[in-house]
Amino acid sequence: MTTVALDLKRRNFWIGRRQFALPTIGIAITLGLILLPLTTLILFSFRDGTPWDPGSFTLRNYINAYSDPQTYTILLNTALLAVLSTALSVGIAIFFAFLTERTDMPFRNVAWGLMLVPMAMPGLLFAVSWTFLLSPNNGVINVWLRDFFGLFGWEMRRGPLNIYSFSGMVFLEGLRGVTTTFLIMVGAFRAMDPSLEEASRISGASNRTTLFRVSLPLLTPALMAAGMYSFMTHLESLEIPIIIGLPAKIFVFPSYIFFTTQRFVPPQYGLSAALGATFLIISIALVIWYRRVIGRTGRFATITGKGYRPRILSLGKWRYVFFGIFLLYFLATIGAPTLSLLWASLLPIPQTPSFELFDQLSFRHYRAIFARPDIVSATINTIWVALGAATLTMVLSLVVAWFVIRQKSRGSGFVDAISFLPHAIPGVVIGIALIFLVTQPPLNHLRLFGTLTIVVLGLTISYIAFGSRTMTGALAQLHADLEEAAKTSGATWRIVMQRIVLPLLLPAFIGGWIWVASHSLRNFSIPLMLAGRDNRVLSVVMWRTWDDGSPGQTAALGVLLILALGVFTVGGRWLVARVSQQQET
Repeated sequence: MTTVALDLKRRNFWIGRRQFALPTIGIAITLGLILLPLTTLILFSFRDGTPWDPGSFTLRNYINAYSDPQTYTILLNTALLAVLSTALSVGIAIFFAFLTERTDMPFRNVAWGLMLVPMAMPGLLFAVSWTFLLSPNNGVINVWLRDFFGLFGWEMRRGPLNIYSFSGMVFLEGLRGVTTTFLIMVGAFRAMDPSLEEASRISGASNRTTLFRVSLPLLTPALMAAGMYSFMTHLESLEIPIIIGLPAKIFVFPSYIFFTTQRFVPPQYGLSAALGATFLIISIALVIWYRRVIGRTGRFATITGKGYRPRILSLGKWRYVFFGIFLLYFLATIGAPTLSLLWASLLPIPQTPSFELFDQLSFRHYRAIFARPDIVSATINTIWVALGAATLTMVLSLVVAWFVIRQKSRGSGFVDAISFLPHAIPGVVIGIALIFLVTQPPLNHLRLFGTLTIVVLGLTISYIAFGSRTMTGALAQLHADLEEAAKTSGATWRIVMQRIVLPLLLPAFIGGWIWVASHSLRNFSIPLMLAGRDNRVLSVVMWRTWDDGSPGQTAALGVLLILALGVFTVGGRWLVARVSQQQET
């Protein structure tokens, strides 16, 4: 009897182990993708040589990095750019979230929808388009301003505005970060309990006093979360610093790390590793702080669940003025940049719009890019990379979400924290870390360096934070009873996920997949670091075309990419809505 019981216990043990084999493998792959490259980066920061021929252990890389005064200038530039851009993004986002959720501004639903449109503009194209608008010599806006001031006898040969400056970088970064911050803040405004604001007004406080003494303090947790998320996003930005900062000789950490490996002769891999390791430590500290802030949000909950209805503030005669301010933002983020790209793509060289130039408009740049064989191969590469990165990211995100939600333990908290870490790490750091990893034994035998596979892995690491958060939020709303019932009837973990969990989470899964795929289509930093000469994607080809002095072809490529992203995003949103509707019926 004892032997039978022991055999049964052993059998149940191995059945349980087999049940969790797949999620264990998924978690191991996720942790390995994130931790192995970063650990290799730290180790290599203490070595001489190159990734292909590493030398002895040394502190020389850190000595060279931090004995150079330029390093501290770059560190200050990075911090100031992130702080000032965050302040601008959060300020604009709060303003628009308040207008759309708590006021009677006209066309509020239209404004809400238009806030999402700037996401279709890749950062590289956003920076390029504003060089057409605010270049100090021939930028469209500067030419118009010089003509206007000339009417009053004030003659200028260049300017008066200069996008190639630190303030220009802050301006562009700030505008680029508004949409994501808006999406965070708009939910907080919608969820506030209006009774506290009503009590303030009854006591005689003005609308302005109520806003600054009641409403905004209640938004403190959401404000801190949005600010920190925005700060981490601006901290890792490469597109604007490389397009705007390079001509102005203004470096931040991501752009400087890129140049140490791509433009220095010989490449300074040890220096880039030392700088990247420093950035990694900063990122870990930011993630820990962010998680603590998010963990305290429950103390500020103000929704009672009874009689809740947000109060709409009347703007009176200012209603259309505020809507006009919103239209100016929309013009600055998507209208003017898109029109400038379209105009530049139709001219031999970028010039200020005028009726005299209509005779020169043609599709020569479009014909030129379609005749280039590298464009065709880059398009195919981009599609494969987007499909691969989106699928791998969301599959691993689903496994991570299941582990975090269903296996509540210290281990699940660790996995949750590690999966969010890549959000605070610049793409160039992820790229250089992967280079160090795949060029060392035993992975060097796989010959991954320069392939599309390593680009897919890099994008997966970068977007796992978003994917895991998306699936965690969706899975948290799904009760575990259905899973338990299926397991009781003998279903394996794979069957439960395939037939129960995934179908119920399909709208969130498809939505996350579309988000990752669209961002992979336009991602710049990771393909720039990892793609080989024969495996380039469209974003890298656009940068090379711009860097080689062909702004017309760059603009033409940009217009086509924006159109493709727009169609992909609209089609994806339609698909998500269709799936959600089918589930409801």
